[in-house]
Amino acid sequence: MLKMELLLVIVSVDVERHARDFMEAAKKLQLYFLGLQHEDRPSKVELLRKDFATMPEELKVKKEMVKKQEQLIQGWRKELKDQLLRHNAELEKV
Repeated sequence: MLKMELLLVIVSVDVERHARDFMEAAKKLQLYFLGLQHEDRPSKVELLRKDFATMPEELKVKKEMVKKQEQLIQGWRKELKDQLLRHNAELEKV
């Protein structure tokens, strides 16, 4: 009976040691993967540089869009002015 209790204690200690080793290894793996994840993520400075690099092209595209919209508005103004002149001419006839 004493041998059995001794064997249980040894097995219990062995299981606890393996569990502790496993948890330590899991923590090391977690830290390793977190480190890799951090390396892959660009820094704020890099993100800002990338944003600044794309801004001139975005500005150019938006200026072109504004120019097209202004041309449309000028066309509409001309049409409205012509229409107003026609209406005024018709009113003078009456």
